[in-house]
Amino acid sequence: MSAFGLDGVLSWAKAHHVASTCARPLPDTFARLDEAAGSILAQPILTLSADPAVDSAAINGYAVCGAGPWRLADEPTLRPGHAMRMRTGDPLPQHTDAVLAMEGSISEQHGDGTLSVIALDELTQLPDERARPGLGSGIIREAEVAPSGALLVPAGRIVTPSILAIAAAAGHDGIEIVRPPVVGVIVLGTSLLSQGQSRGGRVRDALSNTVPSFVAACGGRGNPAVRAPDTAELLLHEIDDAAVDVIITTGSTAPGPDNHVRQVLRDLGAHWLIDGVAVTPGAQMLLAKLPDGRFLVGLPGEPQSALAGLVTLVAPLIAALRGAPAMRGYPTAVLFADAPAAEFADDTRLAPIRLELLEAAQVAYPLADTGPAGLAGWAQADAVAIVPPGAGFRGDVVHHLPVFP
Repeated sequence: MSAFGLDGVLSWAKAHHVASTCARPLPDTFARLDEAAGSILAQPILTLSADPAVDSAAINGYAVCGAGPWRLADEPTLRPGHAMRMRTGDPLPQHTDAVLAMEGSISEQHGDGTLSVIALDELTQLPDERARPGLGSGIIREAEVAPSGALLVPAGRIVTPSILAIAAAAGHDGIEIVRPPVVGVIVLGTSLLSQGQSRGGRVRDALSNTVPSFVAACGGRGNPAVRAPDTAELLLHEIDDAAVDVIITTGSTAPGPDNHVRQVLRDLGAHWLIDGVAVTPGAQMLLAKLPDGRFLVGLPGEPQSALAGLVTLVAPLIAALRGAPAMRGYPTAVLFADAPAAEFADDTRLAPIRLELLEAAQVAYPLADTGPAGLAGWAQADAVAIVPPGAGFRGDVVHHLPVFP
């Protein structure tokens, strides 16, 4: 068992399922268009008025009243024998009988400077003072395209730039979205360095920037990480002070008296959801719900294990809180080489892979755990293969997840 000393260790599939289903979407909220991108639409976007709002020109030409020829005028109400120049979409003056197409007419200038419009005969294409367009032709009637309150975008969609565009075009200044979860990050440890290379027995902090950026990629609102020494008193204070929906800690998840995350959660009376996962890397990840309804995700401090915890627990938890559509299975690929072995026989192995389409089949090339903190494979990966126990050999078909959503 890769999570020795933990209680109720779950398989990777069960842990991922728990994280996906343990939370309900947060309440709806109104968001300005400039702050709604990437969120989930909580209410459908409807037209605020009929389209068009009034009778409008369907073509470029002349709004005409009565028989021709028509004298050009610029009046809100046409009189018989008068016309008004129109562009497509222009509202029509009152008493418009039809819109005469520009290419179906000619204009004449009189000695007094006024202009007249004469329709062309449809067959000869010659001017004919008796020719006139059919009654109602060239006109889009009010609400002909859509009535007021017509559906533009259904609820449940991710707000994309195109959705923002149609909302603005329809006259909306904001839309109703599922409130994105606010996530706080606490990086525990006194030996971490903020700058430069690892030195003097201290290692560079690789997670303070990584975790908030992952949260943002998932559609959450990640607060800047807080660095804190690993003491129970300070951890209690940081958890109590965090006005967030989810708290993510890194480090201090291994069982033992020198690591305080589990102790603090028990002191707070938290409801344990996950205490260890049979996975390599990341066995000592955890998930709990605090009495006030906030969630706490405990990630191991080792960077590879923390990344495994992000894709296993954080991504599905944020998706559930923001009301994102549930995943309907995972894409698959054929391993082109053996994946690195898991630490224990009953572990699922999360292996970074490079994907390639080869002869109509998606193939996966496992990447080695090399580079600083063994992160070169994760940095170069297109996805993370989910290799179940007993699998991972060349030719095996494996499911995979995105490295970053």
